[in-house]
Amino acid sequence: MVRAVTARLNQSASQIIAKKHLKLHLRRIREREYSKLRALVPSVASKKKVTKVEVVEEAVRYIEELHQALLDRFKKKTGNNSGITEDAMRSFVCQMMPLAFNQPAQPRKNYEKQQKRASYLSLRRPKDC
Repeated sequence: MVRAVTARLNQSASQIIAKKHLKLHLRRIREREYSKLRALVPSVASKKKVTKVEVVEEAVRYIEELHQALLDRFKKKTGNNSGITEDAMRSFVCQMMPLAFNQPAQPRKNYEKQQKRASYLSLRRPKDC
């Protein structure tokens, strides 16, 4: 408790407010991403109240189900061979996926948004100062 008070004394009011805004912003992003994940998982999408842990657990189960369905589909297509090579599986997956997934991710345009902390809150000073 004493540490938190002394840490706050070393910060200006604008730094404290900026930190609060940053925490709130990150919390909103996290909540939005959980809701997106929840909407993608059929077993929890229709439920009214679901904890974050349940969302993640159900997402893992759903991914496992999708993986098994993909393997079954691949085995059906190749004639039930048990010796599936990694290259064969990779090419099959690439055929099944839309083209948008095969393209590399575009770099973010705004550097500041990628940072966990705003640049003006950084304790480091430029080398020339």
